[in-house]
Amino acid sequence: MVHPYIANSINAMVLILAGLAAYFLSPDRPLELLLAPMLGLLLLAATYHLKRHNRFVLHTVTALTLLAGFLLMVRIDPDNFVWDAKHTLVLLMGVSCFLAAFSYVASFLKERRLRNNTIYKDDL
Repeated sequence: MVHPYIANSINAMVLILAGLAAYFLSPDRPLELLLAPMLGLLLLAATYHLKRHNRFVLHTVTALTLLAGFLLMVRIDPDNFVWDAKHTLVLLMGVSCFLAAFSYVASFLKERRLRNNTIYKDDL
């Protein structure tokens, strides 16, 4: 199992790199393509608090990650989908958000089952 701060760091880097790549590959360069890298920077800033096991930050990051995943998947139109760079990068960012949210929930459930906080003892 991956710790939430590691999954958050990986997801944030995917959002930053893929979002910037999608922005620079687009010929008209709309500013809305910079929302994913900005969200990635916000998630990367929350990594320190996730490492310190702040539950409020964990729940907020989980909600933002799920929201970002849904919004990225809504941007994909199945009728006009082609396997070009822009659509592939948006799909990659959406899947990364869902995998990160799955990792957050899985670590929360595993900690709940153990009830002794032994999952995070190696981090402290």
